Amino acid sequence: MEGFISGEWTVSPTRNLLARGGEEVRVEPRVMDVLVHLAGRAGEVVSKEELVERVWEGRYVSDDVLTVTVYALRKALGDEARRPRYVETVSRRGYRWIAPVEPAEPEPAPLQTTPLQTAPPPVEAPPPRRAAGRQAAVAATVVLALFAVGAAWMLRFPLRRPHIPTPQAHEAYVKGRHLLDQRLLPSLEQAREQFDRAIALDPQYPAARAGMADTYSAMADFGVASPAEMRPQAMKEARRALELDPQSAEGHAALGRAQFLFDWDFAAAERSLKRSISLDDDYMPAYQTMAWLQSARGHHDEAIAAARRALQLDPVNIARYTELAWVLSLGRRYDDALREIDRALLIDPKSFSAHLARGWTHETAGQPDAAFAEYLEAFRLRGIPEDRLRRLEAIYRAEGLRGYYRRWLSQRGGGMPMSNTWRAQLYVRTGDLNLALDSLEHAYQKREGALAWVNVEPSFRVLRSNARFQQIAARVGRN
Repeated sequence: MEGFISGEWTVSPTRNLLARGGEEVRVEPRVMDVLVHLAGRAGEVVSKEELVERVWEGRYVSDDVLTVTVYALRKALGDEARRPRYVETVSRRGYRWIAPVEPAEPEPAPLQTTPLQTAPPPVEAPPPRRAAGRQAAVAATVVLALFAVGAAWMLRFPLRRPHIPTPQAHEAYVKGRHLLDQRLLPSLEQAREQFDRAIALDPQYPAARAGMADTYSAMADFGVASPAEMRPQAMKEARRALELDPQSAEGHAALGRAQFLFDWDFAAAERSLKRSISLDDDYMPAYQTMAWLQSARGHHDEAIAAARRALQLDPVNIARYTELAWVLSLGRRYDDALREIDRALLIDPKSFSAHLARGWTHETAGQPDAAFAEYLEAFRLRGIPEDRLRRLEAIYRAEGLRGYYRRWLSQRGGGMPMSNTWRAQLYVRTGDLNLALDSLEHAYQKREGALAWVNVEPSFRVLRSNARFQQIAARVGRN
């Protein structure tokens, strides 16, 4: 197929080149072969089997190979799987090229000498030498100016060659993201193993480095390891991702997450996250972290908008609904938060995290009985024996949520890691305000990520007028 134009792009198959304005993107030959075949059947559904037959000439390849190739094609085109402008996925059938295709203008042929041009031109007196010299100087100046403009344009818009990971590395990366997003303690180490495997299989894969950075951030956030230990590693992996590809949306988002959780540098984190979103408007973790950042600032409308976008990009994940419910509750929109949790429970009625989120929302809204009922249901779904649940019920009837949380503190959170910030929230609930302030000071010394929300956490409202609390809160950046 000769060169053609589709949408914003001029495609040169023989050069494996896509051009748009002053931007050029080179792609791998297989990627170009898939593009050409789909564009040659524009408007029609092309099965995966047909693509494998025509592009790989019948050789056996796994579905992952084709998936990665289509992913690389979309990345090069700046296309989005959920809002496609070029490559549409047709569920269970294949792919369809949906942009119009038209032939490109042929390149002008070299100037040919015609018989008329062979006749001798009229004899004219030659121009004076000075005039000829000035004309030559002007021509040279124009050439140099055009060269300078072209060089500046190339520096401003450098040729980008997106990295195409090996199928095995990409599979490990996707598994790592899935495990990391479960936000459970056992899954963190499993996520780190998958990202480590992806890096070993493809050391030049920036997204795998970014995934590793996010894992280190999560390990500190969950209290599995100290922020002092995890921060250098998270920063190192995020910056390595950007060394491999300065335009890596994953790398900029990982850097923004680390800047937010470890440094409480809200302004720097926002710049990194906005850069990530500008590079890939479909990268969900950037919106997830943006929702965290804006909620910590008290910018609730912006936080809710970011969380809704994250949910739109990942609508089958319970975590997206509970995160949206959380930022809605921080903005005191409790009914909206409960509706989102109900939507999550339609997906999985036995979701432990969704029932916990509903309990927290009820508690924050001042509905302790409804809150405790949800906590009890969450523990029942988690497999806590009925005799222990009955003891918890007896404690709640006698002492309310204050007794329930005192029991939780006495058992050291059931053996689970507990950050000082979370311990401070529990002490506030039990009425031990001095112990809460001691815990907050320890959280500040350790630079716990959860302390980023110190100025908006509902539990701390009772402490807002306390001088010790004000000193701690003022040190956490709200820039």
